[in-house]
Amino acid sequence: MAERLEILLKFLDRFDDEVEGRVLSEPAEETKTKLQRFARGTLSAEEQTEVFVLLDRNPEWTAWLAKEVKGLRSGQR
Repeated sequence: MAERLEILLKFLDRFDDEVEGRVLSEPAEETKTKLQRFARGTLSAEEQTEVFVLLDRNPEWTAWLAKEVKGLRSGQR
């Protein structure tokens, strides 16, 4: 584990100015629509698989999806 940490620290030292983190972004409108349909349970199995892949690649969208589900539960959407 210490070796991995040392490798990471060397990388950060070398590319410090270029490595600043990941920008959190909202999904595009088309993706929002798909996520809303996912929250409502109206996607086909194939489309659900696509959503799982999208969420795996963009984990920050999980929070957006959670808000959508909460809105549905409270009757706001």
